[in-house]
Amino acid sequence: MKTIIHSISSISLAALITVFLVAQPCFAADSFVLYQVGAKEVQSWSLARDFFKEKGYDALYQLGETTIEKHLEKMGKINRSPAKFLLALEFVSGDATGVLVAMTDQKAAEGTAPVEPGKPSASRTGNGPTTFTADAQAGNRFLAVDELPGKYAAGSGRLAEGVASSFKVKVKQLPLFPLLGADMPGIFLRIECRQDKVGEMLGLLHGSIQNYLRRDVLHER
Repeated sequence: MKTIIHSISSISLAALITVFLVAQPCFAADSFVLYQVGAKEVQSWSLARDFFKEKGYDALYQLGETTIEKHLEKMGKINRSPAKFLLALEFVSGDATGVLVAMTDQKAAEGTAPVEPGKPSASRTGNGPTTFTADAQAGNRFLAVDELPGKYAAGSGRLAEGVASSFKVKVKQLPLFPLLGADMPGIFLRIECRQDKVGEMLGLLHGSIQNYLRRDVLHER
């Protein structure tokens, strides 16, 4: 009798563990920075936060800064996070629907090897707003903060192309202030739509993010 009870208890425990594991967010290991720029569209951003939380993303939300000093200070925290990329996102409420996807127009500095998404970078060491970061791929050559976007241009380009494809638009190359000092791939996305279309737009974004993470980022499981 004790053996039967023990067996039933073991089966019940295994079932509970299985249910617990299945109930965990599917994308818990997917971490990225959501950097808010532009006008503070409270309702749209509230929907975005709830959406990514529901999907199980480990999203680091950061309010954009307007001065270089404060921006770079914030980048110190961002670069120490486990984020795979930075998404500078702007919401605009309006009757028209439009999407702009942009990546940096900077190229990798001479003597700097491009970094592939998911591969470790030795340059994430800075704490202060004026820190220059050492780049192992370039023989510990120190990179200025404005050189970092170019260093990740390849990964940023693949992310931008994936997002743009979901929205059926073309990628633009622009100087992007939000990426200044970001030691990771990053893009800028501007979404203009009615409030009742925000969820649909976020769904398209979610799909492109998943494609990028599964295809281009080497996860450390």
